[in-house]
Amino acid sequence: MFALKMLKKIIVMFQSDISPDQIAWGFALGAILGLVPNFMMKICLFAVIMLFRVNLTSALIACTLFSIIGFAADPLLDKVGYIFLINIKVLKPFYTWLYNLPLVPFTKFNNTVVMGSLIAGILLIVPNGIFAKKMLVYYRENYRDKVAQWKLVKLLNTALNATAIIKKIG
Repeated sequence: MFALKMLKKIIVMFQSDISPDQIAWGFALGAILGLVPNFMMKICLFAVIMLFRVNLTSALIACTLFSIIGFAADPLLDKVGYIFLINIKVLKPFYTWLYNLPLVPFTKFNNTVVMGSLIAGILLIVPNGIFAKKMLVYYRENYRDKVAQWKLVKLLNTALNATAIIKKIG
């Protein structure tokens, strides 16, 4: 049932009139969430996502997609993190200050893969947002009406609406 609900949320996101900006920036922020491997850093980034008015479904889609990409890109992200943590000496006092804060060390920002993932995600936020918005606008202009006529979409809407009615009654 969970898979059907997620599928319906994805279809609703694409088919509805939700602002393309909300969906695009949700995707861009979700990409950072997916790239970063540390659980505590994910919690902090999820809190940031919740502060902004972005589409949570698109953020979760991007998180899933970029978790796979991040896993494959770990060697490259490790090198990026190494450059920022070790080679750029000017940032060492800043990192020392961060490490002495109460909860920040739990984010493992001093790990080269975590730092590289965070830097890559921040650098990709604007390109990801622009890409997601252009793809969504293209989909809505060219495919929205065609997809709405698919029997699977109609069946999914009917099935989930019937389930919701049954839950309300019983």
